[in-house]
Amino acid sequence: MHAIVCHQHGSPDVMQFEETPTPVPATREVLIESEAIGVNFVDTMRRSGRHPSAPTTPFTPGIEVCGRIVAIGDRVERFQEGDRVIGRCVTHGAYAEFVLTEERFTVSCPEDIPAAEAAALFVNGQTAYHALVSTGKVKSGETVLITAAAGGVGLCAIQIAKTCGAHVVALTGSGDKLSLAEEFGADAAVNYTEAKWPKRVLGYTEGRGADLILESVGGKIANGCLECWVPGGRMVVFGKASGEPAIITTNELLFGNRSVFGLAVGIVLEDETLMREAMDQLFDWHSHDQLRAKVGKTYPLSEAAAAHAALENRQTVGKIVLLP
Repeated sequence: MHAIVCHQHGSPDVMQFEETPTPVPATREVLIESEAIGVNFVDTMRRSGRHPSAPTTPFTPGIEVCGRIVAIGDRVERFQEGDRVIGRCVTHGAYAEFVLTEERFTVSCPEDIPAAEAAALFVNGQTAYHALVSTGKVKSGETVLITAAAGGVGLCAIQIAKTCGAHVVALTGSGDKLSLAEEFGADAAVNYTEAKWPKRVLGYTEGRGADLILESVGGKIANGCLECWVPGGRMVVFGKASGEPAIITTNELLFGNRSVFGLAVGIVLEDETLMREAMDQLFDWHSHDQLRAKVGKTYPLSEAAAAHAALENRQTVGKIVLLP
């Protein structure tokens, strides 16, 4: 089979398209023939070595795949060969024609969901769900401010927040992305490259600001969010796409009765019951046309380096997917 292999950490060009042995499932593992592979920002961090738990080299990147099971290991109970599934990789990489996943991180995938869209639902959908529901405790009538709103997580979050009855202000960096956020249900969209953009957020919320902020950019964008954050509000931080951390002073929390939560969705997914309950809800919303994954662009697996470059340069919208 063919797979992407990183023999060192670094820029996108360290990813090599190579012929490698087809893996064999161990106990409680399944082997999936890939139909579509999700590209996530965390993949770029692990490839570059910037992730706190970057894998040792050589390794195959990727954590998300949709396909059919072609072999099962001992003591697998939920699945059989031929089942269509979505899987999350922990110890094995997903950028390959055949991918191993643990049974506990694998869910059945409805046949009516196109492969590329299915590959966009697991990580992005779970991140948006847990940021809003499990961690953020969004309530009907609240205002939610979503940074990077035209990305894969952001577009899922817009739809979930609206389904939960919230008012959504989307924060993006270009006109096309503003339109896309509104197409997916945002009540208002603000360009963070414009001067004094927090005042526009306040204007859309009649001077009140946001009850819940989903923050994944960091740096100056995170600082701007603090200017339109209501007393008693919450913030869920689940990334720093800018490469700079969000700096929030204790005064912002203490004198506003505000709360900040960190969300590493990989840790949340370790709770198999919580993960499966969330996927059941995501699939239900999808079946009722309340949630759809936006696939911005697909690349051949051999062009994974180009996909990473586009993602890191913020040249993408929605989800980037690799096709074997």
